[in-house]
Amino acid sequence: MRLSRKYLLATLFIALALPSSSWAQGFEGTITTRQITVSEAALFELLYGEEEMDEEPSIDPDKVFAIPLERILSLAGSMGDELEVDQLTFSIKGTRMRMDGDIGEEMPGYALLDFGAGSFQLVQPSEKIYIEWTNEDFEELQAMMPEMEEEETGSDAHVRALGQTKEINGMRCSAYEIKLEDATTVAWVTEELKDLVAAFREFETRMKGMGMFDEEDEGSQTFFLVAEHGFPVMEQTLTTYSMFGGALYDVQEVVAVERKSLSANVFTVPSGYERKSFMDMMRTFMPER
Repeated sequence: MRLSRKYLLATLFIALALPSSSWAQGFEGTITTRQITVSEAALFELLYGEEEMDEEPSIDPDKVFAIPLERILSLAGSMGDELEVDQLTFSIKGTRMRMDGDIGEEMPGYALLDFGAGSFQLVQPSEKIYIEWTNEDFEELQAMMPEMEEEETGSDAHVRALGQTKEINGMRCSAYEIKLEDATTVAWVTEELKDLVAAFREFETRMKGMGMFDEEDEGSQTFFLVAEHGFPVMEQTLTTYSMFGGALYDVQEVVAVERKSLSANVFTVPSGYERKSFMDMMRTFMPER
């Protein structure tokens, strides 16, 4: 199942497996995250403006990472798709999670995940329907799809502490640099949210088991590499595409954390909503095998 790129980036903020019991014993409350995506054209505007240059401008990671977020955000809305800002709120209680925000234009509404039951639901209030995906659906989909050879992959990622600390959104953070293939990331990590490491590790494990995203995504690998130091409050990633050229700058940031008791109703589909099976929808697009 493939939703919008921003939705996948949000879920890929999260990493590898812990026993399911660790989830229920951890965090309860809400986490609000912000995703900033800056194209190469927008980066040139931020770095050089209308400055005349004799040579082809370059994109230096240190200069990119030093651009104040306030300056980037001030241009949001004026550069169209070249600079996009999206926000997601994660609500967590026991083995359940809810995601509100930009889930994708093709799937408006919010998402409900129940890791204990192994279900994923996309709720669309405007249509009063919800689309449900279960572990059984994933197994059936696997049987319908042709088998593909698995490629061996290896990571030469290098992580190093930068020896820098600063406060981000009220949390004391330390900086780590991660180099992974075409991407360079500076992750600002805090020890104040260690219980969230367990929760989000469990999230990725369950999502991965249900086939919701690519296991080799760089965002997922980056989280795994820095999680032993704490929870990343901010990840600044510059990707320069060596094969086809071009660059992309992503910033993922935890802007607010609130520990509080949440009602079970937050994680329940409202009564009267019509259920639609994910597999029933897929069968309309895929011939039976």
